[in-house]
Amino acid sequence: MKTNATIGQTIGRYEIRSEIGRGGMAVVYRAFDSVLEREVALKLLHPHLASHLESRERFQREAKAVARLKHPAVLEIHDYSGNQGDEVYLVTEIVEGMTLRRFLESRKGEPLSTEAAALIVRQVALALAHAHQNGVIHRDVKPENILISGSGEMKLSDFGIAQLVGGSQMTMTGQILGSPAYMSPEHIERAELDERADIFSVGTILYEVAVGRTPFDGKNPHAIIKSLVDGDYADPLSVNPAVGHHIATIIRRCLETKPDDRYRDAQAVVTDLDEALQAVDIDPSSIGLNEIFTDPDVWADRLRPKIIAATLALGISARRAHQLPQAADHFNRVLALDPGNDQALSAMAAMSRRRQIKRIFERAALTLTLLIIIGAVASIFLRDKPTESAPIPSNPSPAPTVSTPEPEPERNTPTPAQEQPTVATTVPTLESESLPTPRVRRPRRQAKPKSYREVTFTPHPMAVEIVIDGKTRFPFGPANRTRKLEVGKHKITFIPNDPKRFFPQTWTVDIPAGKTAFPFRERLRWRPGELLVSSNVNTVVTVPGRVSGRTNRRFEVKINKGPKETISVVVTAEGYVPKTVPVTIIAGELVKTTVNLVKRAVGDHPAIDNYEKNRSAMLD
Repeated sequence: MKTNATIGQTIGRYEIRSEIGRGGMAVVYRAFDSVLEREVALKLLHPHLASHLESRERFQREAKAVARLKHPAVLEIHDYSGNQGDEVYLVTEIVEGMTLRRFLESRKGEPLSTEAAALIVRQVALALAHAHQNGVIHRDVKPENILISGSGEMKLSDFGIAQLVGGSQMTMTGQILGSPAYMSPEHIERAELDERADIFSVGTILYEVAVGRTPFDGKNPHAIIKSLVDGDYADPLSVNPAVGHHIATIIRRCLETKPDDRYRDAQAVVTDLDEALQAVDIDPSSIGLNEIFTDPDVWADRLRPKIIAATLALGISARRAHQLPQAADHFNRVLALDPGNDQALSAMAAMSRRRQIKRIFERAALTLTLLIIIGAVASIFLRDKPTESAPIPSNPSPAPTVSTPEPEPERNTPTPAQEQPTVATTVPTLESESLPTPRVRRPRRQAKPKSYREVTFTPHPMAVEIVIDGKTRFPFGPANRTRKLEVGKHKITFIPNDPKRFFPQTWTVDIPAGKTAFPFRERLRWRPGELLVSSNVNTVVTVPGRVSGRTNRRFEVKINKGPKETISVVVTAEGYVPKTVPVTIIAGELVKTTVNLVKRAVGDHPAIDNYEKNRSAMLD
């Protein structure tokens, strides 16, 4: 059996000089083009795969795909060996540098600044936008396939499993091609793919660069695939509030499990990334990536004051427009970048007071509405109550009747004894008799035949019992996930096996007619976690945008993505330096933490003094 190439060996017109890297299908060598006298990268198919038609076709597919593309952010192809010789290889431009994966590993899980992440992923999205416009779907976008040159230029590479629009999809026998942690749900399920599969991968990379870890993780590939198909990932703002509202919104839209809910194409992602950058006064077209890759922390420190000022302005604008969740996201980001920021703390306090006043008015309005309803019901009851009447005598005289004059009797006219009784205007007496009114029987309508449709249940979590219309009840499982239900409305209830962490929930669903299975996918809500903060002084505890309380008192904190969520807790006390600490809360459990504050001189920070007084008065 043939072996891989050796240093100094010549393949075609290319002299092998050193090995750059290797993968499951090929080895990449640094080589010298003897005709054009330049260094290139030669990607040589493993000898044991060269005899497989599927492997050769995959190489040919990559050559055709990349040959269509001419873009600064796409690795350029120079040559292709063809599909007939003993050696099957691709020749591309050589990039001196590293992969995005190696760069992220050098960070050891420390996220980049949001703006740096946006600028990096913007280049990937630009490359994909060009590929999609030329009918090429990459299908394996991941940090390993993104090259970074020494001058900071980025190149999207490895179109080995790309799909040409209009062509057949390619899979190796019995395998799913791609990296599970970055694949879209429809890719996992082997559905037909389009450009939106690459959009999902872009969202995964943006999450990883901005948050510091991949959204879908697990102990093994099966666990990763399960969380990916279920759309089970921690919200980026819950892990890193510094991500900010704009980028978090882009990530969420990219990572939608249904392709129709994602961006329609990569250019739309670029547009939203540009808007997010411009919102903090950064022009994406005027900034190179070299400084970011050389020293990203220095780059972020230099821009931090401008970003904080711009984000504060965004929060104030959102608050004035009554967009309170967005305003809270912006102020939380400011506090993540600058803990104890006077303006952000004051703004959060004002929003909290406004929410409390709004709740008071809502409760008053609800009480008034209930009183009006009760009064209306009582009025109807008293109006419809019958008045007392005199008792009916034992031998009542016949009640006078009012009747129309009778015509002269004709032949065969019934005698008076046979005449029908006249209709009296008063209620008949006890002695009076009336003939029963004949009942007309209408022909019964024939009931329409019932129509049924198979329903496939996909609950999250999967450890639930499913109740249908309060009658049918069964435990969910891979082999017990479908039922045939009559077309129409039904009540579906998911009862969790872990009631400590999840609320049971009921939905009313209208099942339409159809031949294919109707999917019913729903997520149960996490139960809130409880937080108890202890301190050396009596302090005010605030979870920005969620809840406030005091030390040594338990209060609930809503969990958006569980079972664990890291939140920022702001602890303040009059006369002390405020402190912001990260706390990991757990659904359905009590978490205790201790935060000790340091005294400060009153008057040094008037804005904080005013904030603390207003906060204390509101909570007391």
